[in-house]
Amino acid sequence: MAEVRKLGVVCLFVAGAAALSGSAPVHADDPSPVKAGKEPVRITEGPEVERTTDTWAIIRWTTTKAGGTSLRYGVVHYGTDPHGLSQTAKSPNRFNPALPSMTFRVQMNRLQPGTTYYYRVESANALDIAEGSESAVNHFTTDQSP
Repeated sequence: MAEVRKLGVVCLFVAGAAALSGSAPVHADDPSPVKAGKEPVRITEGPEVERTTDTWAIIRWTTTKAGGTSLRYGVVHYGTDPHGLSQTAKSPNRFNPALPSMTFRVQMNRLQPGTTYYYRVESANALDIAEGSESAVNHFTTDQSP
């Protein structure tokens, strides 16, 4: 019981200090970085096309694990011009702290049949800020309409 009281006092002290400093309490998915100075995220596998149809495609890649919260976004910039990747597809993901890496899968929808698309990938943190390296530009062609 004494330990519970001590913990309660510590929690109150931390909450009070946060209130006095003007900062909000920290939550489990607080998007602020907790491991500042850690090396940037690197792409270790891919990106590669996992599947295509005539109107959608899935791109997959793996990165090193980043610090901070578990929420991450896989981001694919794509378009029909390799120098003008004007469209973006993004998918939220949560990393498993027990694993040494993180695999992203992002689906691009409303694609045109029989069209070549160019793309590059990157990952972003919970604030939607890029975390490190981005891939080179790659390409795929959607299937012809059935």
